[in-house]
Amino acid sequence: MIFLSTLFVPFVLGGLIGWVYFSGLWETVRRLPEAKSPHRLMILSFAARTIFALGGFFLLTDGPWERMAASVLGFFIVKAVLVRSLGRIPRSFSTGACSWKS
Repeated sequence: MIFLSTLFVPFVLGGLIGWVYFSGLWETVRRLPEAKSPHRLMILSFAARTIFALGGFFLLTDGPWERMAASVLGFFIVKAVLVRSLGRIPRSFSTGACSWKS
């Protein structure tokens, strides 16, 4: 039988994985307008974040499926918290692909 105390650690570590993943995504999106090679930045950021998240989940879920469920729940709760706290990026129409339209 799985006790709640054994699910707390995967929940917290899943939240930590989510925080690293979505903070990295936030930084990538913020740096795209000034990047010399935005395609490379997007691809490398996605690869690094995905490898980190999948590797973390792989190491974290050694055993029953409840540990995986707790870690994924922590991951998505952190996502919801970060989306609410960080909000949207203010648009600057003087830079980027749409600058020729203004």
